[in-house]
Amino acid sequence: MADVTEARRPAHDYWFAFFGAHSDPKGRLLCVGTALVCLGFPLADVLSGRLSPGSELVAGAGLAAFAALYLRLFWILPSVATERRAEGFMLLGAVAALAIALSVAFGDEWLVLLIYLGVAVALALPARFALPAIAAVAGIAVATTGEIDLAVQIVSFGVLLVAVRRLMELVRELEAARAQVAELAAGEERLRLSRDMHDLLGHNLSVIALKSQLARKLLGRDPSAAEGAAELDRAREALETAGIEVEVRTTGPLPARVEAVLGFAAREGATNVVRHSGAARCEIVVRRVGDSAELELRDDGIGAVSASGQGTGLRGLAERMAEAGGRLEASPAEGGGFLLLARVPIATSLSPRDASETEALGTP
Repeated sequence: MADVTEARRPAHDYWFAFFGAHSDPKGRLLCVGTALVCLGFPLADVLSGRLSPGSELVAGAGLAAFAALYLRLFWILPSVATERRAEGFMLLGAVAALAIALSVAFGDEWLVLLIYLGVAVALALPARFALPAIAAVAGIAVATTGEIDLAVQIVSFGVLLVAVRRLMELVRELEAARAQVAELAAGEERLRLSRDMHDLLGHNLSVIALKSQLARKLLGRDPSAAEGAAELDRAREALETAGIEVEVRTTGPLPARVEAVLGFAAREGATNVVRHSGAARCEIVVRRVGDSAELELRDDGIGAVSASGQGTGLRGLAERMAEAGGRLEASPAEGGGFLLLARVPIATSLSPRDASETEALGTP
């Protein structure tokens, strides 16, 4: 609202430019000087010899003073309503006194000064004061001449200029309002973007927080627990990347060390399926069977193994299973495909902390 309120001040820069004035001092003097051309009528009367020598001297001095004061008034006109208000009113009062006195004293050729006075009050005073002042100047013209022709000219020029002033003020207010609307629209857009960013970041941070909590829980049990879950995920991703439909099922939580061993088995089994089976579908099941944990990996491929019965990767997996007290079975599955079965006894795979967790988990 501050911009709009500021724009309500008289828009002197607009309506002053209406007369062709410029910010350049030389251009401003040229335009205002051109407006004083009509002062040639009273000047011609001074030079005509109609007046006595004393009257010519008074009239010439008065006309020069009027022109100088009028030029000064127009020079400061853009700032009359603000920082130069006092000077503007003093100049306007002096112009009015000279215009009335010279018009009354020297007759018809000097009545044009009243038109200049009407223009001055129309441009220098606020609209609520300008209209009554124009009417007063018109009344003086009627009282001086006894006719209304000059009064009509004064009123016409004055009201026209007041209307132009108000029009320019409204234009300026409209421009300020448009700028304010644009600023508000930009602010609203920034708020919308900030809300969207807040929602997006809030969602992502929530996911990160949940994953961090899960990782802390898994690492709190044993670092190998997170490793086992990651190996199972990598096995799934490897199969899906190879275009193999995969289904993973788990029947419940297992001790961390057991999950790590079975996760390694899932990774090696998935690698074997991708490289050798030519399968279109693979099923991975992790379950607890009595005192053992079991991973079953079954595919619908060709079901072949190496000539020695197991590949290098499967032999290494069998050795690792043996170290954990378990065993590995790899053979063609009934009905086609290949079956990998890894079984680990839970009791022999536990650390002291895993043993306490197993007691808490219970048995099915």
